[in-house]
Amino acid sequence: MVKKKVKRSKILIVGGFTIDEIQGKIRPGGPLIYSSLGVMRGGGIPKLYGLIGRDFDFEIDFISDLEKQLIYDEYTIRFKIDLTNEGRKLILLKKPKNRIKVISDNTVDGILVNPVCKEVDNMSIQSPIPIAVDIQGFVRNCIEYEEIRYEMGFRFPFNSNYMVMHGNREELESSKLELSDLFKVGFKEIIVSDGHNGFNVYTNMLAKYTYRPSKIGKNEIGTGDFLLGAYFALRLGGLEIIEAATIAGKLTEEFSNSEFLI
Repeated sequence: MVKKKVKRSKILIVGGFTIDEIQGKIRPGGPLIYSSLGVMRGGGIPKLYGLIGRDFDFEIDFISDLEKQLIYDEYTIRFKIDLTNEGRKLILLKKPKNRIKVISDNTVDGILVNPVCKEVDNMSIQSPIPIAVDIQGFVRNCIEYEEIRYEMGFRFPFNSNYMVMHGNREELESSKLELSDLFKVGFKEIIVSDGHNGFNVYTNMLAKYTYRPSKIGKNEIGTGDFLLGAYFALRLGGLEIIEAATIAGKLTEEFSNSEFLI
């Protein structure tokens, strides 16, 4: 898919693994898996830093080959996920006790911060290299045995190295986060996913680029994580916004239409 020569950037992915109960089946998940896939498809090299529980008993071939630093807790973040015509319903079943800080790493070209449920300390996001952030795990209520909802009042500390943020329309609207406020704290580009309608990329220069998928896939788990990973890798690789968004959109569309099994 990526035909233009791009720099192979090494990206530290910060977050947590999950155990997902989906329609009666149990499978591994989380942004450390899906954003890694996106980074690799976008031409980058993922390095993992995140939380995992001692109850995580899955072998994932491509993850085993990646450089990683894992922090062990008693439980992995665990969700029950119901897929309906109206979308996904998530219930948090377990969460770890630990939280992790975003570490400095001079071996990577960028840092992608993508928590699932408050396992990353947002006030620790400081780095002299480009940063990508997914909003999802920062604005979720994350109360065990309750359905996932979105909280208001969340704020990021200012950082001039923020490059791109991703969130879906429901997360941003429910948490009352305005794009203008996100630009003020340092973000340069914001990707807003809108389900089957694709996504928009907004810039702090008030430009907007829209990607609309040509074929809607059945694989809806992890597509936002994948998209952010691919887009960030392509941008760090030297592509301009429109080209990176187009290629990342096509790669995500391909992923959503795949029979991807972990």
